[in-house]
Amino acid sequence: MTTTAPAPMVFDVTVLNSIEAAEEAWRELEAVGTLTPYQRFDWLKLLLDAGAEPNSRIAIAVVSLAEEIVALLPLAIHQRLGLRTARLLGTDYSNVDWMLATPDFAANATQLRAIVADIARQVGGIDILSLQNLPANWNGMANLLLQLPHMIGPSNFYFTSLANVPKPFISTRLAPKRRGDLQRSRRRMEEALGTVELVRVQDAATLEHVHERFLEQRRERFDEMGVDNVFEEPVFRAFFHEAALAGFGQERPPLLVHSLMANGVVTATSWGTTAGDHYSLYINSTESGDASRFSLMSILIADLMDDLIDMGITSFDIGLGDFHYKARWTEPQPVYNSLLPLTAAGRLAALALTGRSELKRTIKQNPKLWQAASGVRRVLHHLRPGK
Repeated sequence: MTTTAPAPMVFDVTVLNSIEAAEEAWRELEAVGTLTPYQRFDWLKLLLDAGAEPNSRIAIAVVSLAEEIVALLPLAIHQRLGLRTARLLGTDYSNVDWMLATPDFAANATQLRAIVADIARQVGGIDILSLQNLPANWNGMANLLLQLPHMIGPSNFYFTSLANVPKPFISTRLAPKRRGDLQRSRRRMEEALGTVELVRVQDAATLEHVHERFLEQRRERFDEMGVDNVFEEPVFRAFFHEAALAGFGQERPPLLVHSLMANGVVTATSWGTTAGDHYSLYINSTESGDASRFSLMSILIADLMDDLIDMGITSFDIGLGDFHYKARWTEPQPVYNSLLPLTAAGRLAALALTGRSELKRTIKQNPKLWQAASGVRRVLHHLRPGK
């Protein structure tokens, strides 16, 4: 007796040319699918409204099986030096890339390649698909995009679970000595500066004030690091303002702002985004003046964790970048970059980009090399005109 193998699943792909055209399908998939905060419709729509991706062609690929939407791959396609590169929409403004999909979406590598080839055909050609900072899994779902060729990324991603964690968070997270040091620093801060409390920003006037203090604090910090303050660029200014406003009153806002106040003075801030019961700390800032004598970042995160637990948040990340303080609160996880060339030009580009990514990781993961590179960066930054 012979058996016939089941026919392979064939996915239908429809490419839409604007985020507005994809909204209905996107929100339908968000309600049942797995996604990170950086593939959330509201996050990306607000980014585009603020002026992100100005030179890119938007291509939202809606993937269906038997007329049911099962996945969505939002792409931005740009051309430089004759090379057409497709990336996930908003990659330059995010911490992780992910393909929004239903829990039972199970495309294999061959099917994923076919989906990408179909997208390329519909948009008139793509030389290379570039995916950045792909986590191995999210909310228990394996990252199917890692079936494509990939390499480990330059930086780690810092993540932890808050499920069933009691308050105060520091009682289980920090060792007794570190916990005591933090509590002592907070007491001394209150003695010197007045009442210390974490405030969730929920009105326009407070937002304006906290946003300006954030920009000042980041400007000082970035100047020390030898980098420009990207958050002062028009896109980020508009995005932070409008996204925070849009989140007022929402249970899961696209941008949630907190400020650590000392007698009403902004000493530190946090700006994070949500999807489902996950919170991603996108960026923070701390005062560099008198308040910097105290453990501002630790006090901020300790109070933030307790507020998130009250909100029903069950997982948390502090994004990319290997800073010592992150390991106190989260666990490092590798993320991966994928380059899928579709043409001869794309294959040549993939070779060059692979070498660059490997070099970046070598430098970032070697303390001596990273210290040297950071020193050169600071010198060059301060030698620029106007510095």
